[in-house]
Amino acid sequence: MKYIILLLFPFFVFANEQRILLSGITLHEHDHDRFDVAYNEVNYGLGYEYSFFKAYNELYFATNVLLLKDSFENPQLAIGMGHAYRFNMEKVDVAIGLSGFVGVKKIYTDADLNRNGGQYGLNGGVGPTTTVYYENLSFNFVYVPGIKYKDLDTTGFLYTYFGYRF
Repeated sequence: MKYIILLLFPFFVFANEQRILLSGITLHEHDHDRFDVAYNEVNYGLGYEYSFFKAYNELYFATNVLLLKDSFENPQLAIGMGHAYRFNMEKVDVAIGLSGFVGVKKIYTDADLNRNGGQYGLNGGVGPTTTVYYENLSFNFVYVPGIKYKDLDTTGFLYTYFGYRF
């Protein structure tokens, strides 16, 4: 763990922007999960984001970490990172990019009969992202498409979260 902290410490020192994040809502491609239970679409949580934004119309890197209640009402830890271009639109700034995340959450298989089953494991996703910035506030949209391949069957979702720059 100390090596991870030593590796990440320079990012905190040299980041151009830092934000506290509040996780928001998730809109799913389906109304109900595999157990025919409605998804939790209000994902309470807290996180931290830092970016290396320097100038408009240039590619920059950002990463974040979020601890939230997932769509199955379970705790989830997600670490995201991506690249984006930010444009100045007079009153607001808009960034468009591509982000990915990896996290630890409860994963269900076809053998699980209800939400009481499942085991914690790694998950992840990649998708386009759009962020709107107004003064110190930000509002982010990330779309992660569903995947169906062999035994893997995920539901796509649009995830939103809010940020406050400090």
